[in-house]
Amino acid sequence: MNGLLGIEKPQGPQDEPARVRPARSVPLAAPAAKRSLFENSLSILNRTGAWHIAKDLCQEFVPEHAQVRYWRLGGNAPEGLARKIAARLMMMEINWLKDSRRCLIGSKATKETTRVFLDPLFVLRSELAEGDIVLCHDVGPLSHSDLYDAVTVENYRIAYEKIRRHRPAIVFVSDWSKNSFISIHGLNFRFLTTIPLYVRAGLFEGSLEALPGLDGVFFLTVGAFETRKNQIAALKAYRDGGFYQQGVKYVLCGSRGEGRDKIMEFAKSVPGVVVPGYVPDSQLRWLYTHAEAFVLPSLLEGFGMPALEAAYMGLLPIVSEQSALVEAVEGVCLQIPPKDAAAIGGAMRHALSRTSAEKAETSRRLREVATRASKERFLQRWRELLLAQ
Repeated sequence: MNGLLGIEKPQGPQDEPARVRPARSVPLAAPAAKRSLFENSLSILNRTGAWHIAKDLCQEFVPEHAQVRYWRLGGNAPEGLARKIAARLMMMEINWLKDSRRCLIGSKATKETTRVFLDPLFVLRSELAEGDIVLCHDVGPLSHSDLYDAVTVENYRIAYEKIRRHRPAIVFVSDWSKNSFISIHGLNFRFLTTIPLYVRAGLFEGSLEALPGLDGVFFLTVGAFETRKNQIAALKAYRDGGFYQQGVKYVLCGSRGEGRDKIMEFAKSVPGVVVPGYVPDSQLRWLYTHAEAFVLPSLLEGFGMPALEAAYMGLLPIVSEQSALVEAVEGVCLQIPPKDAAAIGGAMRHALSRTSAEKAETSRRLREVATRASKERFLQRWRELLLAQ
């Protein structure tokens, strides 16, 4: 077990306390040399954490400082059934035409506009120039292709090849994702930079509602039921560690994902595992408040938001070693090899053995980390980047 609650914390500006700003940020001090266009086709298709990031960027900069484009629908974001139909048509186009120059969206690149692609996939159906910016959450389809379907892997492979040819600027959400990208595509781009994500603090504001039938000590995993989240390894560690016989339960909650059926089948076979599925925010807040530790031996995370959310609530994360999860909480966690059930179980036992003083100190450090990861700081970094274009 590595990194037991303490790699050295980074020094410098990122350790400054977050500044409090008005609900709406101060406008850009001066007009940027180029006007930005947010290519936000992502929001037609995706309703996960990446969607919240895209939404917040657009709310901050559109329409005062940037325009927004949703696939072929211009600046009009579809909702409800219209969105689902548009998403299907959009993916049919991407799967069919891929990087073909036939029927590209928008005209030729202009010197007056900087396109900001909020996901690499959508460079396929657009012009792309060195002066543009691409937001990259992770390079999972390239680095962990076994976790994705063949069509997704092929589409992203072609998209990243187009990015390599045109050498735009790329913004990553973690140094882990940036380093993974560099290991595949090198450094020959206009620039590569990291702007870390932030905790959506509103998620943790409000009343607490106990999960019916749950009492006593329990471990917690929050995340989509997906193969890459590696929940089965954590469940094996819980089973093999004999925690149920010690009166400790395991709560596994989250939204549906690819791999859900296999995860659910295994969870039902392990005594002491509680699987409420997707829970309302009030119950999620209660779970974070009362859990003994947060467990996520994920095989791939672009940033590590689950661990940072646990940190916001002062809850000790047990996460994959040398991953974006560790980076997100600045090393204040228990690091484990994600495929080693015995090591995961050892970290669980360590979490249970802590004194009240140790728990309080860890909780304090985690909350400090989460406080620095603010939405205001994230948007300010983007504001500075857009001004420099």
